Amino acid sequence: MNTLKTIYDKLGDKTELAKHEVELGILQDIEKELITANAGAIKAITLANQAKKPAQDSLQLNKQLLIKFQNFTKQVKDLGILSSQKEVENGIVKVKENIKAIENLISNLSTI
Repeated sequence: MNTLKTIYDKLGDKTELAKHEVELGILQDIEKELITANAGAIKAITLANQAKKPAQDSLQLNKQLLIKFQNFTKQVKDLGILSSQKEVENGIVKVKENIKAIENLISNLSTI
């Protein structure tokens, strides 16, 4: 009877060891996935930061274009050319929409 108990005790110890090895393997798998996930996030942040500069440049150009449209609108009004004024006003609306979209993009890129 003692021999049987000794055998069961030894088997029980081996079972526990195997359980710990499985848990350790799962933990290692999770760590590998975490490294991969972090690498993807770091790449995304890097790309977002690289995208900021062209977006900021585009924002500046659109703001300059808006000023030109506004100055041109004043000139059109002074000259009394009504048909061109409508086209210029449509251009101003479009440039303002561009500015807002680019500002939102930069804001979103900044939160990354």
